[in-house]
Amino acid sequence: MRLGRIVVTIAAVSGGLGGVAARAETLPVLGIYAAGTDAPSRAKSIAIAHFSGRGGERLAFAIDSALRAAIIEGRPYFDLTFTPPAFGDSYTYDGSPERPAAQSGPDAVMRGIAEVEWRDVDSGAKEVEECVAKDSADKCLEKKKVSYPCRAREVTFRPEVRLFAREGDLLYAKGDTLMAISRFCKDEEGSPSVDSMVEEMALGFADEIRLDLAPLHRVDDIRVLESRDGMSKADQAAFRAALRLTKTDVAGACRAFEALEATNPQNVTILFNAGLCREGGGQLDLAGRSYYEVLAIKPGKPEAQEGLARIASRVRAERQLFIHYGESDR
Repeated sequence: MRLGRIVVTIAAVSGGLGGVAARAETLPVLGIYAAGTDAPSRAKSIAIAHFSGRGGERLAFAIDSALRAAIIEGRPYFDLTFTPPAFGDSYTYDGSPERPAAQSGPDAVMRGIAEVEWRDVDSGAKEVEECVAKDSADKCLEKKKVSYPCRAREVTFRPEVRLFAREGDLLYAKGDTLMAISRFCKDEEGSPSVDSMVEEMALGFADEIRLDLAPLHRVDDIRVLESRDGMSKADQAAFRAALRLTKTDVAGACRAFEALEATNPQNVTILFNAGLCREGGGQLDLAGRSYYEVLAIKPGKPEAQEGLARIASRVRAERQLFIHYGESDR
């Protein structure tokens, strides 16, 4: 369990970024990436049962929303209900479920608890400039700085969830301790809402659960390598043309990158970009081969390592989907 993760809420933020970087040349990679845990792949249907604690109901709603948003290959990954089946009532929060007699209903039941504590503490003061004298036209004639005392509202949220299979096996468990802090001062109207702060933390925790339980269908724009070191002048010109095509014609750019492999068999840039094209086209074995060739030439090259990690996640996701849907349902 991670402790003390803090979310700081500030009433107002000023300023901005000094500028926006030019768009780098990228290639799109679309894939289904693995859930963080494998065991819940067995559960196609989940009953979200009673969640206790002050923040329990809010957490249950947040998890329900997050899991309903898990859409894989155009269909919901889970069949969800808030109505606990008979076997759900036999589960105890301490993680020692009784083996249920019923063999029908949802594949798994999720139980949980979410405790909430909060306090206000001194948080110094802030100075504001206020008008203290005006003329007949309501124009300010004199200003002075006024100091207002401030407080900080600290809200601690302790969520824990357990997912049990119908047969009683513990499929998944997660807990955390989160804290949100919001500063407010005497010149401001009202004070931060504890419920709103809890809701924000519950939504974040629920999003983590969604990533743990269900694969993710994602499109990434991966930056290509742009170094032309080691290429002939003719190949450099072809390479520059390929880079320009990444913005308008991905297939054309990939054909150009792959054509350059014949004359640049040991060029890390060409090998990686060709591998990225293969990854984007779903040729995972060939893409992995290209990334391994890059690493053989330049060990530790992060772009190639990241590519292999993406491929490994997609392969793992395929296994999860097979367990979840079965061969006949895919």
